[in-house]
Amino acid sequence: MPREKAVNWIAWILYYVGRALQLFGLIVVAWAALMFFGGAMRPLLALTGAGIVFFFVGQLLSRNDPDGRR
Repeated sequence: MPREKAVNWIAWILYYVGRALQLFGLIVVAWAALMFFGGAMRPLLALTGAGIVFFFVGQLLSRNDPDGRR
């Protein structure tokens, strides 16, 4: 009977928090594009930059799948 592997809960939590941050970053960028395109440029650039930062931090957190799959 094969032995079950221990689950690394912290690694999985960081992985899914990173994925959620990526999704949140994409939503912020899309919202900024819909709300400010063709109008005020400063809020568009500020929110787009914030969305990119959220996405990048999420990418760093979820780089490696804790299970070893890609």
